[in-house]
Amino acid sequence: MTTQERILKFFGEKNITGIDCDTDLFKGGYVNSLFALEIVMFLEKEFKIKIKNKDITEKNFKTVNSMAEVVEKYL
Repeated sequence: MTTQERILKFFGEKNITGIDCDTDLFKGGYVNSLFALEIVMFLEKEFKIKIKNKDITEKNFKTVNSMAEVVEKYL
C-alpha cells in the first residue's frame, strides 16, 4: 500500500469520502486546525516518524500528495 493509499484510508475511516490525492482539503472544508493535529498524530504513529513543528504548515497538509511528500522526507 502506498503512502497516499494509507492516508486516504485514514480519511475513509473518518467518513471523509470523495477526495483524491490532489483535493485541497482546507478549501474543501475537509480539514480544520483541530483535525490537522489529528492527522499529524496519525502520520507520526502510522509511519513511525516525528514531524518537526516547522513542517506542520497548511502548505504541507493541503493535499494527500503534500502529506505524502512530508512523510517520504522523514522515511
